[in-house]
Amino acid sequence: MARFKRTGPALLLILAAGLACRAPRAEGEEALKAPVRVGLASTLFRDTPTPLVQTIMKPFKSLMESQTGLGGELVPGLAPEEMGQQLEDDKLQLAVFHGFEFAWARKKHSDLKPLMIAVNQQRHLRAHLLVRDDCSATCLADLKGKTVAVPRRTREHCHLYLDRRLLAAGTTAKDFFGRVYTPNCGEDALDGVLNGQITAALVDGVGLDGYRERKPTRSARLKTLEPSEVFPAAVVVYRAKALDEATLRRFREGMVGAKDNTRGQQLMALVQITSFEPIPDDYDQLLTDIVKAYPAVLPHK
Repeated sequence: MARFKRTGPALLLILAAGLACRAPRAEGEEALKAPVRVGLASTLFRDTPTPLVQTIMKPFKSLMESQTGLGGELVPGLAPEEMGQQLEDDKLQLAVFHGFEFAWARKKHSDLKPLMIAVNQQRHLRAHLLVRDDCSATCLADLKGKTVAVPRRTREHCHLYLDRRLLAAGTTAKDFFGRVYTPNCGEDALDGVLNGQITAALVDGVGLDGYRERKPTRSARLKTLEPSEVFPAAVVVYRAKALDEATLRRFREGMVGAKDNTRGQQLMALVQITSFEPIPDDYDQLLTDIVKAYPAVLPHK
């Protein structure tokens, strides 16, 4: 079910491969030996127990130290707004955000910059709320009192999409749906819809494409009620002038090239990332668009 797994832990690979490139400080060579603090948004680990998060951290910390000679400190479980402030205050040197979270953070901290994106097959992310093609529902409102499946570890932009749609209607998933199921993966959720056990399922574009590839005949019986806006990919962020241009270039080129060597391919396959890519030309516009559609602070009605 690899296509249906969320990619939060995958972003740790960025840290493991890139921390050697932190720029030296004015204090001299000794400063290079200081641990590098890297913030990880709490939302990267939705539905992941804390002990498992800590287990994930250990091998990547060892990898960082063996490859870079530097001590590294991964700081998981931070709220996006907290990471933005800690980058601003130089309490963190790097941070990993979901794309929409970075869009929120840069509204407050204009000197935060995207370094590269992490891609799992698709750089443009969408959420899909799907039902059977013979279902009478034509929009989200028609699902009131019905059953919906939201698979475990569903990617965060899907949760944001559904939560905001319901909030606009003055309700929540718990109050709106008859029951919310949490199957282990997107394939189980879509099978449940087609088998008549569940009315609707929420999956991302990668999950839907994977299902269509494996089960083309069955998937043809699905229809999307309300496709979401395009969400920007997850991103590694730094503060302007905190790292020099040569360091940033080394980091970016090294990670983009990871897909071209055997070790890089193995590590990326392990953590469900297909490539690290430079910031796309349309990324800034995607950030601008998504923060309009999904503001960090909602206006009072």
